[in-house]
Amino acid sequence: MIYKGIELYNVQELLDAPGGEGKLCSRIPDALRVRLNEFAQFRALEMAGCEARFVLRGERARLTLRSTERPSIIEIYQGCFLVDWRVVGSERTEIIIERPANLDELVRITDTYSLPFDARLTRVVLPWRPAALLYNMEGDVELPSAEQTPSVRYLAYGSSITHGNAAVRPTATYAMRTAQLLGADLINLGFGGGAHLEREMADYIAARSDWDLATLELGINIIGSIDASEFARRVVYFLATVAGSHPDQWVFAIDLFTCHYDLEADPKIVAFRGIVRRTVEQLGLPRLVYLSGLDLFPSVSGLTADLVHPSPHGMEEIARNLSRSVREHLRHGL
Repeated sequence: MIYKGIELYNVQELLDAPGGEGKLCSRIPDALRVRLNEFAQFRALEMAGCEARFVLRGERARLTLRSTERPSIIEIYQGCFLVDWRVVGSERTEIIIERPANLDELVRITDTYSLPFDARLTRVVLPWRPAALLYNMEGDVELPSAEQTPSVRYLAYGSSITHGNAAVRPTATYAMRTAQLLGADLINLGFGGGAHLEREMADYIAARSDWDLATLELGINIIGSIDASEFARRVVYFLATVAGSHPDQWVFAIDLFTCHYDLEADPKIVAFRGIVRRTVEQLGLPRLVYLSGLDLFPSVSGLTADLVHPSPHGMEEIARNLSRSVREHLRHGL
């Protein structure tokens, strides 16, 4: 998505905000968004994994936005290097981005170590939550080229855990950290409370041609509202549609992460995990891989007090284990 001369990465559509001031960013097309459950409709407007990207031709640029609820955090990067972080308030906030004095040195190090993002590329990593309104972009900038970003794109679908709940900063979600560890560019399709495995979402992911590997986090948002037979029906369609449409791409099906259902020894979570594992086995697709949420996130101490969401420590634990597993499959499968 191009907006006022910059790239809005992971943004599919800009919507007029209520009242006519500013723009809301939707991570999925609006025609799809309005067909999904109410949680996904709302959460799609939160910018998890979204970035404002540009190359500075002048000395500075100015991005104006405001948080729709509580204050939030953005991070500013030159390529892979963190420059600064800023607070976006509930009033219009001007973010000034300046060219680093040592940019030439950052470029040299990037080239020497073959880092995935060009250091000439400015990346403003937008808040994962809440939604923010974009007002303006000013400055002498140009759009990034494809050579300035990673050649591998990683798509992550899932619940609030994939979305980023309990992450303090936007690059601390397990999905973003996994992308960083893999040297990949993230497409975050996590929707807090909204990963209901709808057919429309499966069809949308399957129709996209801009991702090279995907993780699909399945189950936590619907374990309390549907029975095992309905879950099985949704899982079969979702995995068959996404993985079946991309036989050359790796698709990793993740069942439920460690949570209170395990601590309560609820048999339903065992049944749901078994459905994901058996569906992967029965489909028999060579690049569709089952990953246990228990293996990726075994640490109870990594939970927040609600016993569902990982803490920042838990997010990092998932990212480390997930990226290791993905690398092993990529290495052995090539």
